[in-house]
Amino acid sequence: MGRIVNNQKDTKPMKLTEDQIKKIFKKYDVNNDNQLSKEELKKAFHYLRSIIPGIRANCGLHHADANKDGVVDEGEMNELVKYAVELGFKVKA
Repeated sequence: MGRIVNNQKDTKPMKLTEDQIKKIFKKYDVNNDNQLSKEELKKAFHYLRSIIPGIRANCGLHHADANKDGVVDEGEMNELVKYAVELGFKVKA
């Protein structure tokens, strides 16, 4: 189940869009190699307030890493984003 990213009180939670989630993932590519490692994914899912970011990172990597090289590269990013959208992460508007 998705979590609320923002802590504001008087607003209704809205699902994050694919574009918003993609930007969050790209933000966590800390070494700018256009790949997301398991640790970078874990930090991104932690930011999204996943209850279990390590498991979400493992599942996201398994779901999106088509060539099984242990990272999500630019060509695999859309599958990772689809996985995250299915989880229903939300932000208060």
